Amino acid sequence: MHRTAADGTPLHSFRTLLADLGTLGYNIAHTALNPAAKIIITTRPTPLQQKAFALLGLNPACTQ
Repeated sequence: MHRTAADGTPLHSFRTLLADLGTLGYNIAHTALNPAAKIIITTRPTPLQQKAFALLGLNPACTQ
């Protein structure tokens, strides 16, 4: 039986929440024209990840 919050969001233990947040991808790319320039690309957070980061007051695009 999976438990959910009043808004239908699945409830997590601390361990399962960290495992879910850990699936957010963070990639660094370079271009052939400017190999010294870093292009940082993060994957789009899931709705659950967005909510968790919002509650923590964090922006995953600006967090390393």
